[in-house]
Amino acid sequence: MYQLIIRNGRVLDPAGGFDGTADVAVADGKIAGIGSFPDAEARQTVDASGCVVTPGLIDHHAHLYPLAKIGLPAEAVCFRSGVTTAVDAGSTGCDTFARYVPFLRQSKLRIRAYLNVCSTGLDSLPKQMEDVDPAHYDEAALRASFDAYGEWLLGLKLRTSREVVGELGYRPLREMSNLAEKLDTNVMVHCTNPPGTIPELLCYLRRGDVMTHMYMNKGKTLLDEKGFVCREAYEARNRGVLFEASDAREHFSFEVSEPAIRAGFYPDIIATDLTMFSMNYRPTAFSLTNQIAKYTQLGIPFETVLACCTKRPAEQMGLLGEIGTLQQGACADIAVFRREPSDIAFGDRPYGNPDGQQRPCEWRLRTMLTVRAGEMVYRDEFF
Repeated sequence: MYQLIIRNGRVLDPAGGFDGTADVAVADGKIAGIGSFPDAEARQTVDASGCVVTPGLIDHHAHLYPLAKIGLPAEAVCFRSGVTTAVDAGSTGCDTFARYVPFLRQSKLRIRAYLNVCSTGLDSLPKQMEDVDPAHYDEAALRASFDAYGEWLLGLKLRTSREVVGELGYRPLREMSNLAEKLDTNVMVHCTNPPGTIPELLCYLRRGDVMTHMYMNKGKTLLDEKGFVCREAYEARNRGVLFEASDAREHFSFEVSEPAIRAGFYPDIIATDLTMFSMNYRPTAFSLTNQIAKYTQLGIPFETVLACCTKRPAEQMGLLGEIGTLQQGACADIAVFRREPSDIAFGDRPYGNPDGQQRPCEWRLRTMLTVRAGEMVYRDEFF
């Protein structure tokens, strides 16, 4: 007997190359198969007719409570959005990460993290910016953290905004990149309002490193003086640098995203950067399902957008095959969505911001069911 069968949905698995109407069977917390199981018995059966069935989504950039004081209530927000894996993007540093390991171990949500290069992470926010002076980087403590907690850690994180780095310019980024080389790990760099140009920033990034907030419009941007995606961005992508769209309240703009998308410069990863300040603010990021609908309606094929929230972050995390797919033997992390008409706008700033722009939203994704390791952790009350 199967643990769960989800029947009759459009099963879409970019990692497995599957797109068609089928059933998904679950046994012992794993995907038992995709196909037709008309006579099979299961403890739970769900009819997903009219819905799309996908791997559980991966939000590769968020800030989770209690790792961050400003963090979102992880399970409540993620499971209702079809997210079964979330990555905390630098809320903690080498002085603070260890205290949260018990939380990570007991959470039903799968959590991984980037370690902030600032030893105390974002503990000082929102009152004070984090200390990113390279003179205060603690290489020994960072190495000890990766040695002790490497199963949880994906790399180092730095916010390289002018508001954070001040007169230090790109020196914190250069020194973090050198540290990451020594530690044999990757980096994620927040690029909003950078202290120099984006081409300068990209020269410090290596294969597997992530430039996040790729479509922001504060300070120097991804576009050159003629309004085209800069040559250096293509060169960086060719050498394996990853570009992430994680929009939060204002790390996104139509003036950058629309010409970049028209040119085919799509994100490698789509995430949210949600915090307590952004998780319920319309018409901005709001949720990962909102991000999926927005980027599809901006012109990226739905299948490509879905891969940016499943297959590609799983690859970056070194977990593809376990998560980010519905292939047989993978962890049974599954999301079921229904596409519904919507008249809620997409925006690049919260309502009331005089610099905000909006675009019509013709449809949205409504989460009907979220399954984590075979367990139904969220279900719409009318599904």
